[in-house]
Amino acid sequence: MLKINKKKEIIKYLKLFVIDSFSPIRSGNISIKYKLKGKEGFLISPSGKKNIELTTKDLVFVSMQADIEKNKIPSSEWRFHLDLYRSSKCNAVVHAHSKFSVICSCLYNVIPSFHYMIALTGGKEIKVAKYSLFGSQKLSNNILTSMKGSKSCLISNHGQIAIGDSLSEAFELAQEIELLCEYYYYCKLQKNPKILSNKEMQQVLNKIERYKRS
Repeated sequence: MLKINKKKEIIKYLKLFVIDSFSPIRSGNISIKYKLKGKEGFLISPSGKKNIELTTKDLVFVSMQADIEKNKIPSSEWRFHLDLYRSSKCNAVVHAHSKFSVICSCLYNVIPSFHYMIALTGGKEIKVAKYSLFGSQKLSNNILTSMKGSKSCLISNHGQIAIGDSLSEAFELAQEIELLCEYYYYCKLQKNPKILSNKEMQQVLNKIERYKRS
């Protein structure tokens, strides 16, 4: 993919945050792996600007050595994006303050295997990273702990994160996580939902790799 296309792709999904009411106003951030002047790193949305107003010129390059593009301010959450790229093979990161992921992140310590589609995350449950100040290294460390063996997690009293081989894949997973959080929230209003067993979830994990290829 050409570099300019990666920039346009980030802007496209940042605008979808607002158009789809997925992550309102200035909330959330998106990044994608990128190379600038031979340096490996990633492009990320800037700090404090409305997502709907962003253009490709607003995106900020951060190298894998944590060098930030001059005269630009990246999202305050750039540290966990960097740490996710350093610790996994993902090519894109989507962080959203989507409605039900925020609600569930404030209520629960984990989203258990109440629905088989949780396997889309690569795990048997959705963990909730412990709260810490946004943009802090402590928060990044908490996120890495919760993301072990998974492509997604919630962040306590904050929102959600999804990673993927591409930006479209990470964004789609973020949408799936939001739906699962909505389902779980309404289930819990009525009663504790039935939880699938480890064996049942393992069967799903074994099969779901072929789900999107069929």
